[in-house]
Amino acid sequence: MRQRAEFLTRCIRISLCILFINFLNAPSSFAAPTWTLIYQTTNSARDGSDVFQYSAGYGKTGGAADTFIASGQNWDVIKIRMDATTGGTTYSTEVYFDKWAGATIAGLQLPDHANQSVISKNVTNLVVTSNYTGAGKVKTGSFALGRLEMWPYNYSPALSGLSPPGNASTFDWDDTISVVTNGHGSYQIHNLTDTQTIIAWNMHRSGGPAEIGMGNSTGSHPDWTSGGGTWTNTNFLIQVSVGISTTSGTIGNPTASGNFSKGKALTLTAVTNGPGKVTFYTRGKRIPGCVGVQVVDYSGLLKAICTMKPDTSGALKVNASYTSNTSAYTNASSGVSEFAIGRRSGAR
Repeated sequence: MRQRAEFLTRCIRISLCILFINFLNAPSSFAAPTWTLIYQTTNSARDGSDVFQYSAGYGKTGGAADTFIASGQNWDVIKIRMDATTGGTTYSTEVYFDKWAGATIAGLQLPDHANQSVISKNVTNLVVTSNYTGAGKVKTGSFALGRLEMWPYNYSPALSGLSPPGNASTFDWDDTISVVTNGHGSYQIHNLTDTQTIIAWNMHRSGGPAEIGMGNSTGSHPDWTSGGGTWTNTNFLIQVSVGISTTSGTIGNPTASGNFSKGKALTLTAVTNGPGKVTFYTRGKRIPGCVGVQVVDYSGLLKAICTMKPDTSGALKVNASYTSNTSAYTNASSGVSEFAIGRRSGAR
């Protein structure tokens, strides 16, 4: 009886330690998106034919865009970067956001009079980074709602009909296009959570001069329309990338419950942060009956559960691997848990 009590106490201590270690070792569940550069230009104006010239290998056809489309890769986020210069210093601002329903690679081309592209829509889950900290500095961080205003045409301050509305008396984040040839042009991204212009690149008709800005303009119109001069196109750069936003898969060290005796049923449990399957191992080998165990949602906690019968007494070391069934999560491996397995009851 005394030996049995000591054994049970040891099991309880081990289980508590495992839970504590799992808590301490829980990794961050977020991973940065994996990006592919699709389009790039260093030209701040359309050419004499009213079309954009792109950097070699990153144009409309025959480059990165075609290669990406042919690969069949999934993508669910879009990133746009702009570099421009003010006060003799070049600054960079990047913003990425969720892909909207119906978005295509071709639809992300820079708007000119060849593709006649018009993007006037709200986007969600913006993440903004910038090294510009001057007047009207760019607000960085994560924001719930944004808006794109991208077209090759003229435009007026009249409200577009999108919600939330802007100011019908100023050029801001809610303007309306007017289709003309050799149009003024707009390429703007706005943070609607804080009603701030993130980047603006207007007046990109042939010859310019471009109206460029980061953050809100300190002039009459916050989107930099008719506000050229403060920023210049020295070292100008626009990049359009697409990516897949993945979450780092996690799996906690296995826990055990049941009869900690040789030959008796022992239930193994591993907790993951995503859907998929789990395989349990001991001594480097897969445990029979615990291979490819489906992850199941138990009241909001994702678990893989299986039952094994230890074939020996002493220390039982168990680890597990998680295989995601979606590209939204990466695969993962757990640490090793150790359980004390006693001799079978009645054994001599």
